Amino acid sequence: MERIGRIFKFMKENALECIVIKDVYTIRYLTGFTGDSSLLYADDRIAVLITDGRYTEQARSELKYCRVLEYKADHNNSIWEAVAGLASSHLKMGFDGNVFSYEDARVLREQLPQTVEMISVNLRGLRLVKDERELESLWQAHKIADAAFERLLKEIKSGMTEKELAARLEYYMRSLGSEGVSFDTIVASGHRSALPHGAPTDKSIEVGDFVTFDFGAMYNGYHSDTTRTIVMGMANSWHREIYTVVQEAQYRGMKAARPGITGKELDAEIREYIESRGYGRYFTHGLGHGVGLEIHELPNINKRGDIKLQEGMVFSIEPGIYIQGRGGVRIEDTVVLTREGARSLTALKKTLTEIV
Repeated sequence: MERIGRIFKFMKENALECIVIKDVYTIRYLTGFTGDSSLLYADDRIAVLITDGRYTEQARSELKYCRVLEYKADHNNSIWEAVAGLASSHLKMGFDGNVFSYEDARVLREQLPQTVEMISVNLRGLRLVKDERELESLWQAHKIADAAFERLLKEIKSGMTEKELAARLEYYMRSLGSEGVSFDTIVASGHRSALPHGAPTDKSIEVGDFVTFDFGAMYNGYHSDTTRTIVMGMANSWHREIYTVVQEAQYRGMKAARPGITGKELDAEIREYIESRGYGRYFTHGLGHGVGLEIHELPNINKRGDIKLQEGMVFSIEPGIYIQGRGGVRIEDTVVLTREGARSLTALKKTLTEIV
């Protein structure tokens, strides 16, 4: 009952009489429902999942503390009419406005009495601190991803393409129990490793290339997110120089992460170090992001990160250096914040791997 109880507490704290939620991740978090195309309604008495015939039986089997209401999809507004029927005489209705489209809000407004005030709220903060069940799923997702990458490392040879490496890595994650991939796997080699989100291509990896892998597995809906950069052949002085800067920056990020610091402050501390080494303009993205049911969620670990970090928050620490036309390096761990600091969810080593 603990999680669904959070929405009742939220309504009380925000003086809402009822609420309607569209975000599939928030619905899953609060109820355990793994389907989509549904809405969660709650007031001071009940919580109701509003869904259609495709998901009715699934919802009834997955939900314990929530009623299931099957609506008849007779026309485009049927689901909103079902919400209006439940809201009845309530005057203050919250809705997750960062997920609703303009058209959703307009149509719902038309179904409700004019006396009802619709109030946009942001529910993303409900999932900021992870509980033990969530952490166990995150550990399992990273364990799967670790094992898949370790298997791939034994097979990498020059002449293989980026697409081939990505396909093998994704296959290994799935074969080891991943429900899918957290995001489209990134494999970028040589000059393309300077692309932070370089989608894999038909380019063959060659001796002298940096090869960046950014990948993730899923377990019980929870994502892993890890990046490792290797070098094909023996590393030269340039490889070692920028790899060492990124490795040290990532280490400093792990050490600096602590309860009470904001994501903005953590980002600035590591950015300052990279700038002191002469590579500031080549670090082109934020230091990290929250990870959970979504691959990118709160807290932000970047210049917009105003939230103070707390024990139980899970986020990435992923500094990088990207030199256009030559190559780049990124090292990323997803961590859980504890009283003592950041604890990595991945066991993969971070020393420079040379494939010879």
